[in-house]
Amino acid sequence: MKLRYILFLAKANCKGNRHSGLIVLLVAILVISLTVISSISITLSNGMDEYRNDFRARTIEAYPDNKTFDEITLQTVRNIKHVESVDIEDEMRHQFFSIENISDENGTYDSLQKQFDEKDTIIDVWSLIGGEKRRVVAGKNLEEAPTFSCIIPQLFYPFDEDVYATDGLEYLDSETLIGKTLTLLPSGGYFSFDYFDGTDSKRAEIPSFEVKLTIVGVYYLSPTADGGPSTVYISEETGKELIKNAVDNSEGGKEEFESFINHPEYHNIHITVDDFDNIDYVYDELQKMNIYVIEGTELGINPETPLITNIFNILSIFLTTSAFFVTFILMLYFSVDAVKNKKEEIGLMKAVGYKNGQIFGIITFEQLLTTLKGFALGAVISATAITVINFVFSNGSYANRIFIVNPALYLFITAVAFLMAILVPIICEILVLHKLSKIQPKDAMK
Repeated sequence: MKLRYILFLAKANCKGNRHSGLIVLLVAILVISLTVISSISITLSNGMDEYRNDFRARTIEAYPDNKTFDEITLQTVRNIKHVESVDIEDEMRHQFFSIENISDENGTYDSLQKQFDEKDTIIDVWSLIGGEKRRVVAGKNLEEAPTFSCIIPQLFYPFDEDVYATDGLEYLDSETLIGKTLTLLPSGGYFSFDYFDGTDSKRAEIPSFEVKLTIVGVYYLSPTADGGPSTVYISEETGKELIKNAVDNSEGGKEEFESFINHPEYHNIHITVDDFDNIDYVYDELQKMNIYVIEGTELGINPETPLITNIFNILSIFLTTSAFFVTFILMLYFSVDAVKNKKEEIGLMKAVGYKNGQIFGIITFEQLLTTLKGFALGAVISATAITVINFVFSNGSYANRIFIVNPALYLFITAVAFLMAILVPIICEILVLHKLSKIQPKDAMK
């Protein structure tokens, strides 16, 4: 029998199938739960993994307030189980600057300069430490760049606003800024530097001085954690040079400052843990040693993010599993019921020469047409939902960008849903094939 005849009979049977509407609805629910809920769940889980593996999320900062970090103490810290590395801070961390202008070899970059003049600018400059690296998505990494280079985030917003609460921010096109030079001034008119002089914690406030950083690359910025689109990274060497320039520009206390620089035992240290899950253990060990540590790692995280991730993971597993088994069991029941109710019809088809394979094909195509209708309905609804979700969160606050679903991920999960819509009815029909084969031509008379 030709395929078009099988399809013709399958379509005719679909119109008379009293269960087809329910099957379409169940398959649509399965597709929606699999594509929408699972896409968001995987997106959030990937964001959490990015956070957990980030260098700064695994780094504990310790101060020498209770105990100076002499070589014996440092070695004891290095020997703590799960400690990957211990780095002495002798460069710049977490320093705020305002942007005076942005320029290239042709002069001031006018299109941006107007925004800088109209708005208050602020960027948070960090120097990389130890084995810290950023994933550069355009341009060069700092390892390949000369001193006084920097990398900016993929989503760059160097203006003084709370990006975690403000919707509809227009992020700058970071890649177009590669090669440009940022001229910076310490925020508030002072370059502030916290240090320990062996007796007490102190802060040096050095009068403002100009800093020029050339943008050489753009790094990937996950919205999972705090840090934000105003965080700019420089190399360790550049950080040390900035500290030196700060000292050179200081009118008073220069000797005291240089004395501090020459006493590494008074510097903060950064302790990198091998795995995020082992941070609590290392914290406890440091406290036993009477070492003062900051609560939380260098890279914070929004408290709601892990909770929301867990909720979506549970919803994804529960809804998808429930929808799959309910759909599969009901389709299997309907398949058995269809063979039972069509016993005379199938017997007649065999009497006029139809073979088991041809009859199997007709019934299978009937089920496939029904499930594909459900898939099409579910795919349209889920595609609309994902489009709306991505649009809303793309124009929402920075922290909520974690909910934006990667189109490639969505298409992959949709392809999985399509395969399920094809395989489920085929498997159901295979399971009832033995009942089909037992029907004989004489059953047409019953």
